[in-house]
Amino acid sequence: MVISGMNNFTDIVGSAMQAAVLRDSVISHNIANVDTPHFERGSVVFETYLGHAVDNFRQTNRLDLNNVRPRIVRDYADMRYRFDGNNIDIEAEMASLYQNSVRFDVMASGVMNHYRIINMIIGAQI
Repeated sequence: MVISGMNNFTDIVGSAMQAAVLRDSVISHNIANVDTPHFERGSVVFETYLGHAVDNFRQTNRLDLNNVRPRIVRDYADMRYRFDGNNIDIEAEMASLYQNSVRFDVMASGVMNHYRIINMIIGAQI
Protein backbone atom coordinates (compact mmCIF):
# COMPACT_ATOMS: atom_id res chain seq x y z
CA MET A 1 0.00 0.00 0.00
CA VAL A 2 2.87 2.40 0.77
CA ILE A 3 4.51 1.73 -2.59
CA SER A 4 1.17 2.22 -4.32
CA GLY A 5 0.71 5.55 -2.53
CA MET A 6 4.18 6.70 -3.62
CA ASN A 7 3.40 5.77 -7.21
CA ASN A 8 0.06 7.59 -7.04
CA PHE A 9 1.81 10.74 -5.82
CA THR A 10 4.36 10.69 -8.62
CA ASP A 11 1.69 9.82 -11.22
CA ILE A 12 -0.55 12.70 -10.16
CA VAL A 13 2.23 15.25 -9.88
CA GLY A 14 3.79 14.05 -13.13
CA SER A 15 0.49 14.51 -14.96
CA ALA A 16 0.06 17.95 -13.45
CA MET A 17 3.60 18.93 -14.47
CA GLN A 18 2.95 17.80 -18.05
CA ALA A 19 -0.19 19.94 -18.08
CA ALA A 20 1.83 22.89 -16.77
CA VAL A 21 4.35 22.49 -19.59
CA LEU A 22 1.53 22.45 -22.15
CA ARG A 23 -0.13 25.43 -20.46
CA ASP A 24 3.16 27.34 -20.63
CA SER A 25 3.32 26.68 -24.37
CA VAL A 26 -0.29 27.75 -24.95
CA ILE A 27 0.11 30.94 -22.93
CA SER A 28 3.33 31.75 -24.79
CA HIS A 29 1.48 31.20 -28.07
CA ASN A 30 -1.24 33.58 -26.90
CA ILE A 31 1.34 36.22 -26.01
CA ALA A 32 3.12 35.80 -29.35
CA ASN A 33 -0.19 36.45 -31.14
CA VAL A 34 -1.25 39.49 -29.16
CA ASP A 35 -1.17 41.59 -32.37
CA THR A 36 -2.74 39.01 -34.70
CA PRO A 37 -6.20 40.10 -35.90
CA HIS A 38 -9.06 37.71 -35.02
CA PHE A 39 -6.78 35.52 -32.89
CA GLU A 40 -8.69 33.76 -30.14
CA ARG A 41 -6.82 32.78 -27.05
CA GLY A 42 -6.24 29.20 -26.09
CA SER A 43 -6.29 27.73 -22.63
CA VAL A 44 -5.59 24.33 -21.09
CA VAL A 45 -8.24 22.34 -19.28
CA PHE A 46 -6.78 19.76 -16.94
CA GLU A 47 -7.55 20.24 -13.27
CA THR A 48 -11.21 19.28 -13.66
CA TYR A 49 -10.28 15.93 -15.23
CA LEU A 50 -7.67 15.28 -12.54
CA GLY A 51 -10.19 16.17 -9.84
CA HIS A 52 -12.64 13.60 -11.20
CA ALA A 53 -9.92 10.92 -11.22
CA VAL A 54 -8.94 11.72 -7.62
CA ASP A 55 -12.60 11.69 -6.52
CA ASN A 56 -12.98 8.30 -8.19
CA PHE A 57 -9.82 7.10 -6.41
CA ARG A 58 -11.30 8.08 -3.05
CA GLN A 59 -14.34 5.92 -3.78
CA THR A 60 -12.64 2.91 -5.40
CA ASN A 61 -9.07 3.09 -4.03
CA ARG A 62 -7.87 2.69 -7.64
CA LEU A 63 -6.21 5.57 -9.46
CA ASP A 64 -6.83 5.61 -13.19
CA LEU A 65 -5.05 8.43 -15.01
CA ASN A 66 -5.39 6.92 -18.49
CA ASN A 67 -8.04 9.43 -19.57
CA VAL A 68 -6.65 12.35 -17.62
CA ARG A 69 -4.98 14.40 -20.32
CA PRO A 70 -4.69 18.16 -20.65
CA ARG A 71 -6.77 19.56 -23.47
CA ILE A 72 -6.33 22.80 -25.36
CA VAL A 73 -9.54 24.75 -25.83
CA ARG A 74 -10.16 27.99 -27.68
CA ASP A 75 -11.80 30.88 -25.93
CA TYR A 76 -14.61 31.84 -28.28
CA ALA A 77 -16.10 34.28 -25.79
CA ASP A 78 -17.94 37.26 -27.19
CA MET A 79 -15.73 39.58 -25.22
CA ARG A 80 -13.09 41.11 -27.47
CA TYR A 81 -10.34 43.38 -26.30
CA ARG A 82 -9.78 45.13 -29.59
CA PHE A 83 -11.75 46.14 -32.64
CA ASP A 84 -9.83 43.65 -34.81
CA GLY A 85 -11.38 40.68 -32.98
CA ASN A 86 -8.33 39.67 -30.95
CA ASN A 87 -9.26 38.65 -27.40
CA ILE A 88 -5.81 38.55 -25.81
CA ASP A 89 -5.38 40.58 -22.62
CA ILE A 90 -1.59 40.78 -22.39
CA GLU A 91 -1.60 41.61 -18.66
CA ALA A 92 -3.81 38.61 -17.87
CA GLU A 93 -1.63 36.34 -20.03
CA MET A 94 1.56 37.52 -18.33
CA ALA A 95 -0.02 36.95 -14.92
CA SER A 96 -1.14 33.46 -16.00
CA LEU A 97 2.36 32.67 -17.27
CA TYR A 98 3.84 33.69 -13.91
CA GLN A 99 1.22 31.74 -11.96
CA ASN A 100 1.85 28.64 -14.06
CA SER A 101 5.60 28.96 -13.52
CA VAL A 102 5.14 29.16 -9.75
CA ARG A 103 2.85 26.11 -9.79
CA PHE A 104 5.41 24.13 -11.77
CA ASP A 105 8.20 25.13 -9.37
CA VAL A 106 6.11 24.07 -6.37
CA MET A 107 5.36 20.70 -7.96
CA ALA A 108 9.03 20.16 -8.85
CA SER A 109 10.02 20.98 -5.27
CA GLY A 110 7.41 18.55 -3.99
CA VAL A 111 8.76 15.75 -6.17
CA MET A 112 12.34 16.47 -5.07
CA ASN A 113 11.30 16.44 -1.40
CA HIS A 114 9.32 13.23 -1.94
CA TYR A 115 12.39 11.44 -3.30
CA ARG A 116 14.66 13.00 -0.69
CA ILE A 117 12.47 11.45 2.02
CA ILE A 118 12.48 8.08 0.23
CA ASN A 119 16.29 8.21 0.03
CA MET A 120 16.50 9.04 3.75
CA ILE A 121 14.25 6.08 4.60
CA ILE A 122 16.25 3.71 2.41
CA GLY A 123 19.52 4.99 3.85
CA ALA A 124 18.27 4.55 7.42
CA GLN A 125 17.32 0.93 6.77
CA ILE A 126 20.67 -0.16 5.32
